[in-house]
Amino acid sequence: MLEILLWAALLLLAYIYAGYPLLAIALARIRPRPTRKAPPTATVTVIVTAYNEQASIEQKLRNVLALDYPRDRVDVIVSSDASSDATDELVRGFGAPQVRLLRVEGRLGKTACQNAAAAVATGDVLLFTDATTRLEAHALGEICSNFQDPSVGCVAGRLTYVAAGDDATGKGGTSYWNYETRLRMAESALGSLIGVSGCLYAVRRSAYRPIPPDLISDFVTAMVVRGQGLRTVLEPAAVCYEDTLDRPDRELSMRVRVGIRSLVALASQKEFLDPRRYGAFAWQLWSHKVLRYLSPVFWAVALLANAALALQGRYVWMLAMQLALLVAGLLGFTPLRGAAKSRWLAQPYYFVLTNVASALSLFRYLRGERIVTWTPLR
Repeated sequence: MLEILLWAALLLLAYIYAGYPLLAIALARIRPRPTRKAPPTATVTVIVTAYNEQASIEQKLRNVLALDYPRDRVDVIVSSDASSDATDELVRGFGAPQVRLLRVEGRLGKTACQNAAAAVATGDVLLFTDATTRLEAHALGEICSNFQDPSVGCVAGRLTYVAAGDDATGKGGTSYWNYETRLRMAESALGSLIGVSGCLYAVRRSAYRPIPPDLISDFVTAMVVRGQGLRTVLEPAAVCYEDTLDRPDRELSMRVRVGIRSLVALASQKEFLDPRRYGAFAWQLWSHKVLRYLSPVFWAVALLANAALALQGRYVWMLAMQLALLVAGLLGFTPLRGAAKSRWLAQPYYFVLTNVASALSLFRYLRGERIVTWTPLR
Protein backbone atom coordinates (compact mmCIF):
# COMPACT_ATOMS: atom_id res chain seq x y z
CA MET A 1 0.00 0.00 0.00
CA LEU A 2 2.83 2.42 0.85
CA GLU A 3 4.45 1.73 -2.50
CA ILE A 4 1.17 2.36 -4.32
CA LEU A 5 0.69 5.66 -2.45
CA LEU A 6 4.25 6.75 -3.24
CA TRP A 7 4.05 6.09 -6.96
CA ALA A 8 0.52 7.40 -7.32
CA ALA A 9 1.52 10.70 -5.66
CA LEU A 10 4.70 11.01 -7.72
CA LEU A 11 2.88 10.25 -10.97
CA LEU A 12 0.26 12.88 -10.17
CA LEU A 13 3.01 15.44 -9.49
CA ALA A 14 4.75 14.46 -12.73
CA TYR A 15 1.47 14.91 -14.62
CA ILE A 16 0.77 18.31 -13.04
CA TYR A 17 4.17 19.88 -13.74
CA ALA A 18 5.35 18.00 -16.85
CA GLY A 19 2.79 15.62 -18.31
CA TYR A 20 -0.07 18.07 -18.71
CA PRO A 21 2.06 20.91 -20.16
CA LEU A 22 3.73 18.55 -22.64
CA LEU A 23 0.38 17.05 -23.64
CA ALA A 24 -1.18 20.50 -24.07
CA ILE A 25 1.76 21.66 -26.21
CA ALA A 26 1.60 18.51 -28.36
CA LEU A 27 -2.17 18.75 -28.91
CA ALA A 28 -1.89 22.46 -29.72
CA ARG A 29 0.61 21.64 -32.48
CA ILE A 30 -1.47 18.79 -33.86
CA ARG A 31 -4.85 20.55 -33.84
CA PRO A 32 -4.42 24.29 -33.28
CA ARG A 33 -7.40 26.62 -33.40
CA PRO A 34 -6.14 29.87 -34.89
CA THR A 35 -7.67 33.31 -34.41
CA ARG A 36 -8.74 35.32 -37.44
CA LYS A 37 -7.14 38.73 -36.98
CA ALA A 38 -7.74 41.95 -38.86
CA PRO A 39 -6.84 45.63 -38.37
CA PRO A 40 -8.78 46.83 -35.32
CA THR A 41 -11.65 49.32 -35.50
CA ALA A 42 -13.01 49.12 -31.94
CA THR A 43 -13.28 51.94 -29.45
CA VAL A 44 -11.59 51.09 -26.17
CA THR A 45 -12.12 52.03 -22.55
CA VAL A 46 -8.98 51.39 -20.52
CA ILE A 47 -9.84 50.56 -16.90
CA VAL A 48 -7.14 50.96 -14.26
CA THR A 49 -8.17 49.76 -10.81
CA ALA A 50 -6.16 51.50 -8.12
CA TYR A 51 -5.80 51.57 -4.37
CA ASN A 52 -3.18 53.99 -3.00
CA GLU A 53 -1.13 54.06 -6.21
CA GLN A 54 0.19 57.62 -5.94
CA ALA A 55 3.72 56.41 -6.74
CA SER A 56 2.67 54.84 -10.05
CA ILE A 57 -0.56 56.35 -11.35
CA GLU A 58 0.82 59.33 -13.33
CA GLN A 59 3.42 57.20 -15.07
CA LYS A 60 0.70 54.66 -15.83
CA LEU A 61 -1.56 57.25 -17.42
CA ARG A 62 1.29 58.61 -19.54
CA ASN A 63 2.04 55.06 -20.67
CA VAL A 64 -1.59 54.42 -21.67
CA LEU A 65 -1.97 57.71 -23.56
CA ALA A 66 1.25 57.02 -25.48
CA LEU A 67 -0.05 53.73 -26.91
CA ASP A 68 0.01 53.37 -30.68
CA TYR A 69 -3.78 53.46 -31.16
CA PRO A 70 -6.02 56.25 -32.48
CA ARG A 71 -6.40 58.72 -29.61
CA ASP A 72 -10.03 59.49 -30.48
CA ARG A 73 -10.92 55.82 -29.92
CA VAL A 74 -9.48 55.52 -26.41
CA ASP A 75 -10.69 56.77 -23.05
CA VAL A 76 -9.43 55.90 -19.57
CA ILE A 77 -11.24 55.27 -16.29
CA VAL A 78 -9.23 55.08 -13.08
CA SER A 79 -11.46 53.19 -10.66
CA SER A 80 -10.20 54.12 -7.20
CA ASP A 81 -11.03 51.73 -4.38
CA ALA A 82 -11.50 54.51 -1.80
CA SER A 83 -7.80 55.42 -1.99
CA SER A 84 -6.58 57.29 1.07
CA ASP A 85 -3.41 58.77 -0.45
CA ALA A 86 -3.01 61.28 -3.31
CA THR A 87 -4.09 58.89 -6.08
CA ASP A 88 -7.45 60.57 -6.70
CA GLU A 89 -6.01 64.09 -6.72
CA LEU A 90 -3.29 63.10 -9.18
CA VAL A 91 -5.86 61.60 -11.57
CA ARG A 92 -8.16 64.64 -11.32
CA GLY A 93 -5.27 66.97 -12.00
CA PHE A 94 -3.71 64.93 -14.80
CA GLY A 95 -5.07 67.30 -17.43
CA ALA A 96 -6.09 64.89 -20.20
CA PRO A 97 -9.73 64.96 -21.36
CA GLN A 98 -9.69 61.21 -22.03
CA VAL A 99 -8.96 60.42 -18.38
CA ARG A 100 -11.60 60.39 -15.67
CA LEU A 101 -11.73 59.27 -12.07
CA LEU A 102 -14.38 56.93 -10.71
CA ARG A 103 -14.10 56.78 -6.93
CA VAL A 104 -15.73 53.72 -5.36
CA GLU A 105 -16.45 54.24 -1.69
CA GLY A 106 -16.36 51.58 0.98
CA ARG A 107 -13.13 49.71 0.09
CA LEU A 108 -14.95 47.04 -1.89
CA GLY A 109 -11.99 45.39 -3.65
CA LYS A 110 -10.60 45.15 -7.16
CA THR A 111 -13.41 43.13 -8.72
CA ALA A 112 -16.12 45.49 -7.43
CA CYS A 113 -14.19 48.46 -8.81
CA GLN A 114 -13.89 46.78 -12.20
CA ASN A 115 -17.62 46.10 -12.21
CA ALA A 116 -18.34 49.76 -11.40
CA ALA A 117 -16.07 51.00 -14.19
CA ALA A 118 -17.46 48.53 -16.73
CA ALA A 119 -20.99 49.74 -15.94
CA VAL A 120 -20.18 53.29 -17.10
CA ALA A 121 -17.67 52.45 -19.84
CA THR A 122 -18.57 53.29 -23.44
CA GLY A 123 -15.87 51.48 -25.44
CA ASP A 124 -16.58 48.44 -27.58
CA VAL A 125 -13.66 46.80 -25.77
CA LEU A 126 -12.83 47.03 -22.06
CA LEU A 127 -9.09 46.83 -21.42
CA PHE A 128 -8.12 46.04 -17.82
CA THR A 129 -4.61 46.81 -16.61
CA ASP A 130 -2.84 47.42 -13.30
CA ALA A 131 -1.29 50.69 -12.17
CA THR A 132 2.22 49.21 -11.96
CA THR A 133 2.13 47.49 -15.37
CA ARG A 134 4.04 48.98 -18.32
CA LEU A 135 2.57 48.36 -21.78
CA GLU A 136 4.50 48.29 -25.03
CA ALA A 137 3.26 50.89 -27.52
CA HIS A 138 1.61 48.44 -29.93
CA ALA A 139 0.01 46.23 -27.22
CA LEU A 140 -3.48 47.71 -27.51
CA GLY A 141 -3.64 47.36 -31.27
CA GLU A 142 -2.37 43.77 -31.12
CA ILE A 143 -5.04 42.86 -28.56
CA CYS A 144 -7.89 44.53 -30.44
CA SER A 145 -7.00 42.83 -33.74
CA ASN A 146 -8.17 39.55 -32.17
CA PHE A 147 -11.69 40.89 -31.60
CA GLN A 148 -12.23 40.90 -35.35
CA ASP A 149 -12.80 37.15 -34.84
CA PRO A 150 -16.41 36.81 -33.60
CA SER A 151 -15.54 33.69 -31.56
CA VAL A 152 -13.20 35.69 -29.29
CA GLY A 153 -14.66 37.24 -26.15
CA CYS A 154 -11.49 37.94 -24.15
CA VAL A 155 -7.85 38.55 -25.06
CA ALA A 156 -4.92 38.29 -22.66
CA GLY A 157 -1.69 40.19 -23.10
CA ARG A 158 1.70 38.57 -22.61
CA LEU A 159 3.13 39.47 -19.24
CA THR A 160 6.90 39.61 -18.91
CA TYR A 161 8.33 39.76 -15.42
CA VAL A 162 11.44 41.87 -14.90
CA ALA A 163 13.58 40.74 -11.97
CA ALA A 164 13.78 43.72 -9.62
CA GLY A 165 16.83 42.29 -7.87
CA ASP A 166 19.51 39.63 -8.21
CA ASP A 167 17.85 37.22 -5.80
CA ALA A 168 16.07 33.86 -5.75
CA THR A 169 12.62 35.44 -5.60
CA GLY A 170 13.20 37.45 -8.77
CA LYS A 171 14.99 34.67 -10.65
CA GLY A 172 12.55 31.99 -9.55
CA GLY A 173 9.52 34.14 -10.36
CA THR A 174 10.84 34.94 -13.82
CA SER A 175 11.64 31.28 -14.56
CA TYR A 176 8.25 30.12 -13.28
CA TRP A 177 6.39 32.69 -15.36
CA ASN A 178 8.28 31.71 -18.54
CA TYR A 179 7.10 28.13 -17.94
CA GLU A 180 3.56 29.36 -17.26
CA THR A 181 3.55 31.48 -20.43
CA ARG A 182 4.50 28.54 -22.63
CA LEU A 183 1.67 26.53 -21.10
CA ARG A 184 -0.83 29.36 -21.62
CA MET A 185 0.20 29.74 -25.24
CA ALA A 186 -0.57 26.06 -25.75
CA GLU A 187 -3.94 26.34 -23.98
CA SER A 188 -4.84 29.34 -26.11
CA ALA A 189 -3.94 27.46 -29.29
CA LEU A 190 -6.10 24.53 -28.14
CA GLY A 191 -9.12 26.80 -28.03
CA SER A 192 -9.30 28.90 -24.86
CA LEU A 193 -7.34 30.04 -21.86
CA ILE A 194 -8.79 29.19 -18.44
CA GLY A 195 -7.54 32.41 -16.88
CA VAL A 196 -5.68 35.62 -17.68
CA SER A 197 -3.13 37.84 -15.97
CA GLY A 198 -4.79 40.81 -14.34
CA CYS A 199 -1.92 43.01 -15.52
CA LEU A 200 -3.34 43.17 -19.06
CA TYR A 201 -6.45 41.69 -20.64
CA ALA A 202 -9.45 42.88 -22.60
CA VAL A 203 -13.10 41.82 -22.87
CA ARG A 204 -15.80 42.66 -25.37
CA ARG A 205 -18.12 45.05 -23.57
CA SER A 206 -21.08 43.00 -24.85
CA ALA A 207 -19.58 39.88 -23.21
CA TYR A 208 -18.69 41.46 -19.86
CA ARG A 209 -20.79 40.32 -16.92
CA PRO A 210 -20.50 41.68 -13.34
CA ILE A 211 -18.48 39.29 -11.19
CA PRO A 212 -19.17 38.78 -7.46
CA PRO A 213 -16.68 40.93 -5.50
CA ASP A 214 -15.23 37.98 -3.57
CA LEU A 215 -14.16 36.23 -6.80
CA ILE A 216 -10.89 36.88 -8.61
CA SER A 217 -11.80 38.54 -11.90
CA ASP A 218 -8.59 37.49 -13.72
CA PHE A 219 -9.65 33.87 -13.35
CA VAL A 220 -13.45 34.05 -13.47
CA THR A 221 -13.57 36.23 -16.60
CA ALA A 222 -12.41 33.33 -18.77
CA MET A 223 -15.20 31.13 -17.35
CA VAL A 224 -17.82 33.85 -17.84
CA VAL A 225 -16.70 34.22 -21.44
CA ARG A 226 -16.65 30.44 -22.01
CA GLY A 227 -20.18 30.21 -20.59
CA GLN A 228 -21.32 32.42 -23.48
CA GLY A 229 -19.71 30.12 -26.03
CA LEU A 230 -16.78 32.49 -26.61
CA ARG A 231 -13.02 31.99 -26.34
CA THR A 232 -10.25 33.59 -24.31
CA VAL A 233 -7.00 33.78 -26.28
CA LEU A 234 -3.45 34.90 -25.60
CA GLU A 235 -1.90 37.55 -27.83
CA PRO A 236 1.88 37.03 -27.49
CA ALA A 237 2.67 40.26 -29.36
CA ALA A 238 0.80 42.37 -26.76
CA VAL A 239 3.65 42.58 -24.29
CA CYS A 240 3.53 44.22 -20.88
CA TYR A 241 6.06 44.36 -18.05
CA GLU A 242 5.85 44.01 -14.29
CA ASP A 243 8.65 44.00 -11.73
CA THR A 244 8.99 40.86 -9.65
CA LEU A 245 8.62 41.12 -5.90
CA ASP A 246 11.94 41.22 -4.09
CA ARG A 247 11.13 39.46 -0.83
CA PRO A 248 9.93 35.90 -0.11
CA ASP A 249 7.32 37.08 2.39
CA ARG A 250 5.74 39.44 -0.14
CA GLU A 251 5.75 36.83 -2.90
CA LEU A 252 4.24 34.25 -0.54
CA SER A 253 1.57 36.71 0.65
CA MET A 254 0.60 37.54 -2.93
CA ARG A 255 0.39 33.89 -3.95
CA VAL A 256 -1.69 32.94 -0.91
CA ARG A 257 -4.12 35.79 -1.60
CA VAL A 258 -4.48 34.72 -5.24
CA GLY A 259 -4.78 31.08 -4.19
CA ILE A 260 -7.61 31.65 -1.73
CA ARG A 261 -9.55 33.74 -4.24
CA SER A 262 -8.98 31.16 -6.98
CA LEU A 263 -10.25 28.32 -4.78
CA VAL A 264 -13.35 30.37 -3.94
CA ALA A 265 -13.85 30.93 -7.68
CA LEU A 266 -13.48 27.22 -8.49
CA ALA A 267 -16.08 26.33 -5.87
CA SER A 268 -18.44 29.05 -7.09
CA GLN A 269 -18.04 28.14 -10.78
CA LYS A 270 -17.79 24.36 -10.35
CA GLU A 271 -20.06 23.66 -13.32
CA PHE A 272 -17.08 24.44 -15.58
CA LEU A 273 -15.30 21.40 -14.13
CA ASP A 274 -17.82 19.10 -15.85
CA PRO A 275 -16.12 17.64 -18.99
CA ARG A 276 -19.49 16.53 -20.35
CA ARG A 277 -20.48 20.18 -20.72
CA TYR A 278 -17.17 21.94 -21.27
CA GLY A 279 -14.85 19.30 -22.72
CA ALA A 280 -11.23 20.41 -23.05
CA PHE A 281 -11.89 23.55 -21.01
CA ALA A 282 -12.87 21.38 -18.01
CA TRP A 283 -9.80 19.16 -18.53
CA GLN A 284 -7.59 22.27 -18.52
CA LEU A 285 -9.24 23.55 -15.32
CA TRP A 286 -8.70 20.25 -13.53
CA SER A 287 -5.10 19.92 -14.71
CA HIS A 288 -3.90 23.52 -14.49
CA LYS A 289 -5.78 24.68 -11.40
CA VAL A 290 -7.43 22.04 -9.22
CA LEU A 291 -4.63 19.48 -9.26
CA ARG A 292 -1.94 22.15 -8.96
CA TYR A 293 -3.56 23.56 -5.82
CA LEU A 294 -3.64 19.99 -4.48
CA SER A 295 0.03 19.36 -5.31
CA PRO A 296 1.29 19.99 -1.73
CA VAL A 297 -1.08 17.25 -0.56
CA PHE A 298 0.37 14.84 -3.13
CA TRP A 299 3.92 15.85 -2.19
CA ALA A 300 3.21 15.31 1.52
CA VAL A 301 1.84 11.85 0.73
CA ALA A 302 4.93 11.07 -1.36
CA LEU A 303 7.30 12.22 1.42
CA LEU A 304 5.51 10.34 4.20
CA ALA A 305 5.13 7.12 2.20
CA ASN A 306 8.76 7.38 1.07
CA ALA A 307 9.96 7.90 4.65
CA ALA A 308 8.02 4.86 5.84
CA LEU A 309 9.47 2.74 3.03
CA ALA A 310 13.00 4.05 3.73
CA LEU A 311 12.69 2.80 7.30
CA GLN A 312 12.25 -0.64 5.73
CA GLY A 313 15.40 -0.08 3.66
CA ARG A 314 13.50 0.61 0.43
CA TYR A 315 13.59 3.68 -1.86
CA VAL A 316 16.21 5.37 0.33
CA TRP A 317 17.71 7.00 -2.78
CA MET A 318 14.33 8.51 -3.67
CA LEU A 319 13.86 9.93 -0.17
CA ALA A 320 17.33 11.46 -0.40
CA MET A 321 16.35 13.15 -3.67
CA GLN A 322 13.11 14.49 -2.21
CA LEU A 323 14.87 15.83 0.86
CA ALA A 324 17.60 17.41 -1.29
CA LEU A 325 14.94 19.23 -3.31
CA LEU A 326 13.23 20.40 -0.13
CA VAL A 327 16.48 21.62 1.47
CA ALA A 328 17.56 23.39 -1.73
CA GLY A 329 14.20 25.10 -1.88
CA LEU A 330 14.26 26.16 1.76
CA LEU A 331 17.73 27.69 1.34
CA GLY A 332 16.18 30.31 -0.91
CA PHE A 333 14.20 31.61 2.06
CA THR A 334 17.36 32.23 4.08
CA PRO A 335 19.16 35.60 4.28
CA LEU A 336 22.43 33.94 3.23
CA ARG A 337 23.80 36.04 0.39
CA GLY A 338 25.15 33.15 -1.66
CA ALA A 339 21.93 31.14 -1.38
CA ALA A 340 19.73 34.12 -2.22
CA LYS A 341 21.67 34.84 -5.42
CA SER A 342 22.27 31.29 -6.64
CA ARG A 343 20.62 30.52 -9.96
CA TRP A 344 20.82 26.81 -9.09
CA LEU A 345 18.60 27.33 -6.07
CA ALA A 346 16.10 29.68 -7.73
CA GLN A 347 13.92 27.00 -9.30
CA PRO A 348 13.83 24.60 -6.30
CA TYR A 349 13.13 27.60 -4.07
CA TYR A 350 10.25 28.80 -6.21
CA PHE A 351 8.82 25.28 -6.49
CA VAL A 352 8.81 25.02 -2.68
CA LEU A 353 7.40 28.55 -2.36
CA THR A 354 4.48 27.86 -4.70
CA ASN A 355 3.69 24.61 -2.91
CA VAL A 356 3.82 26.30 0.50
CA ALA A 357 1.50 29.01 -0.89
CA SER A 358 -0.89 26.38 -2.24
CA ALA A 359 -0.90 24.55 1.09
CA LEU A 360 -1.62 27.74 3.03
CA SER A 361 -4.29 28.78 0.53
CA LEU A 362 -6.01 25.41 0.79
CA PHE A 363 -5.85 25.40 4.60
CA ARG A 364 -7.16 28.95 4.94
CA TYR A 365 -9.88 28.37 2.33
CA LEU A 366 -11.10 25.22 4.12
CA ARG A 367 -11.06 27.21 7.37
CA GLY A 368 -13.53 29.63 5.77
CA GLU A 369 -11.24 32.57 5.10
CA ARG A 370 -12.15 34.89 2.21
CA ILE A 371 -10.24 37.87 0.77
CA VAL A 372 -11.90 40.73 -1.10
CA THR A 373 -9.57 43.75 -0.83
CA TRP A 374 -5.89 44.08 -1.64
CA THR A 375 -2.96 46.31 -0.72
CA PRO A 376 -0.23 47.08 -3.30
CA LEU A 377 3.01 45.23 -2.55
CA ARG A 378 5.20 46.95 -5.17
